Amino acid sequence: MSDPEGFGLAVPNGFQRTTDDERVFYVSPDGAFRIGVKVKPAASGGPVAAMRLSHASGPATNPGYRDGTVVPTTHNGLPAALWEFTWNGFTAAEGARHTFDVCWDEDGRMYDVWVSAPVGRLAEARSHFDTVLDSFVPGGPAAADH
Repeated sequence: MSDPEGFGLAVPNGFQRTTDDERVFYVSPDGAFRIGVKVKPAASGGPVAAMRLSHASGPATNPGYRDGTVVPTTHNGLPAALWEFTWNGFTAAEGARHTFDVCWDEDGRMYDVWVSAPVGRLAEARSHFDTVLDSFVPGGPAAADH
């Protein structure tokens, strides 16, 4: 699917698009899975430095932040960083969530793509994450505005 924010990706049937001031989300009908995309100008230091900053602020932005790791990787042959972590989740009833997050720089923009899900559904989350990353196409009309 082509997103109005200037990228394309494959999302599972039934996922609903929402936004906040800086991110696009696709959320499963039951709310368990959340795919997120953030596009911004490339930052100095590159993706690994950006993810290390996110990791450092993890406890402030994700209550119960734990098991955080940042490792250099590649995405479509470009330098990238993978950040994984667990946190308490949105509500106590829902329980802990795990996030898979990759960011990379391409054509002067930093793309940050993640999937978060309940810790009991990590295999499904990883499958969604792999599909989104494999299908992600940067660019498009809105990309020039960022």
